[in-house]
Amino acid sequence: MAADSGKREEEINRLFYLQSLYNQQYEALMNELTTMSMAQASLERNLNLLDRKDSIKGTSILVNAEGGTYFEASVKDIKKVITYVGAGYLVEKEVEQAKEFVKKNIEQSRSAISKLAEDKKKLENEIMRVQYAIESMQQNR
Repeated sequence: MAADSGKREEEINRLFYLQSLYNQQYEALMNELTTMSMAQASLERNLNLLDRKDSIKGTSILVNAEGGTYFEASVKDIKKVITYVGAGYLVEKEVEQAKEFVKKNIEQSRSAISKLAEDKKKLENEIMRVQYAIESMQQNR
């Protein structure tokens, strides 16, 4: 009997450890989902702005000069834009090229978010399975 009790306690401790690992993975996954969702929203705002480039012509905008300082500027025409391409690099592109690049990034972002959402669901199921196993073992003491 004592051996069975010891094995049960060992199994409960293993399950608690597994639950802790799953919870850490879940939190990291949720942080990644939040980051990816924010990045996608930014890409979509960029695409929207590129689509409206003609309506911006001739208007005044505020330009961020860093450090919380902005200055007002007039938009003459938008033919080229500077696009972030990753790893700290910016590249000058024609507006249509920039739009295609942003659209491609949006699709990649959607795909990554979808994969993360699938992983989140699997992890939630595992967490629930482990919690159920812990509760069952504790009730059968």
